[in-house]
Amino acid sequence: MANSVIKAVALGMALLLGACSATTGDTARTPAEQKMREQANTFNQTIGEGALAGCIAGALIGILASSHHKGGGAAIGCGAGAAAGGAAGYMVASKQETYANEESRLDAMANDLRADNQRLSGLIDSSHTVIESDKAALAALDKKIAANTITQSQAKAELAKVDDNIKYLQQTVANLKKREAEYQTARDEAAAKASSQQTAEVDAQIATLKNQIASLETDLDGLVTRRKISRVG
Repeated sequence: MANSVIKAVALGMALLLGACSATTGDTARTPAEQKMREQANTFNQTIGEGALAGCIAGALIGILASSHHKGGGAAIGCGAGAAAGGAAGYMVASKQETYANEESRLDAMANDLRADNQRLSGLIDSSHTVIESDKAALAALDKKIAANTITQSQAKAELAKVDDNIKYLQQTVANLKKREAEYQTARDEAAAKASSQQTAEVDAQIATLKNQIASLETDLDGLVTRRKISRVG
């Protein structure tokens, strides 16, 4: 049983590292790429930490519930717990807070949303710089290939950084959508005991968050489309 627990914790750590791997320092990155990752760190790290906690809790439940296959129970529990933990961060945090009433809870949520929207606005600006730079790099690579001044293998090596940026931003957009869903769930829970007037500011901030996520995703889709038609393949 001890070995199963150790394996479950190891799996949880792997999930956390996978969620946060792109936030670690890399001297090969440009200042714009590093800034983008630093700004996105808040959105990506929270999901990873929730998944880790959920994995460990789920693994322990899986071990206790499995009479024969402790390792399998731990793995299944970890996976289920990670999914739940990664999606319920804001709801859990909001429930742990003590508020005088639902209006106070909604006010706190609106403040959190404003802070997230401000951070996301900065991330959109920095990611736009990275995306435009990557589009220019793809155009330059296509010209080199057409002029036979670079080999396919050399081009693919240069393209790896573009692909890394795409993967990172796709992960960030996915995590932002989870965050939006968390806010919406918490809002609906609080709104059940509040008036429509009390939820107005939260609704406005959620709408802003949704629009900003859509803007980032649209910008990213442009890079993905440009990447698909590259001569590099």
